[in-house]
Amino acid sequence: MSNQSAIVKYFDAEAISKITAIGYKPLSLVEGNLVGNHRSPSHGFAVEFAGHRQYSPGDDIKHLDWNAYFKSDKYLIKQYAMETNFVGNILIDVSATMGFEYEGRRKMDYAAFIAVTLASCITRQNDLVATTFFADKVIETIPQTGAQEIIAKISSTMENTEPKHPSSFGKFLNHIGEQIGFRQSVFVISDFFADPEEIFAGLKRLLYNHNEVILFQIIDPIEMDFNVKGRVELHGLEEDEKLEFEGQNIRKSYNKIFNEYRSYMESESLKLGIDYVLCDTSENFGVTMARYMNERVIKGI
Repeated sequence: MSNQSAIVKYFDAEAISKITAIGYKPLSLVEGNLVGNHRSPSHGFAVEFAGHRQYSPGDDIKHLDWNAYFKSDKYLIKQYAMETNFVGNILIDVSATMGFEYEGRRKMDYAAFIAVTLASCITRQNDLVATTFFADKVIETIPQTGAQEIIAKISSTMENTEPKHPSSFGKFLNHIGEQIGFRQSVFVISDFFADPEEIFAGLKRLLYNHNEVILFQIIDPIEMDFNVKGRVELHGLEEDEKLEFEGQNIRKSYNKIFNEYRSYMESESLKLGIDYVLCDTSENFGVTMARYMNERVIKGI
């Protein structure tokens, strides 16, 4: 990958090295299709004892627990927890608002670095990654794979995709919920500038299938605190409209509305058991991700 990284725009070797060292492990049971490093809800005759089940005709008698038989007078089969790989689904918002750029910080670029770093971390663990780029519909998909070539594919797609469509979270999340199946990790990278109720209705569809959901909300500091002096002219990114006003005249009311919205996103995520990560584009993305990954390690102990 070292040679390839030279042509991968969103490949940050230092950040990827740090994040990979921390690693990513699902905090709940997962279902994969390869032998790996994570706990599976399936049972078999493998590494760690998990419990018993009643003997059924046809079972291999070598797995009978004779100690349990002498105590209970029942034929019981030993079961063991299997280790499996997990599938990480990275969902990347490429709608028009993700093209917002201020003082050289573009939200789309920040999202791209996060996606590439996540994909690199997961594939280096011998786990699988699938990627979907979306706006008002699915724009592009990269099927699940364990090959590190997906890193260059994600970077190239982000570099060549123009964020110009409106977003439609409810429709998209319901669609993706039907596609990805059960017990997987789902990373949603977006500014989440849409109806919050619609967003969480779609996220509940993912949770219904016992998927673990992580939200990375990409926000520029100017969006969190509209501290702009003088006459301001704003052009709509998803709608063809223009607004003119004095920046300081709306700062207080704007900040109040925005903070209420962001607090709702965070608190509702907490209620549903969804990890919420606020990504301030003025902070290095590697620092933001390392902090979150370390929090996961502590949570998983």
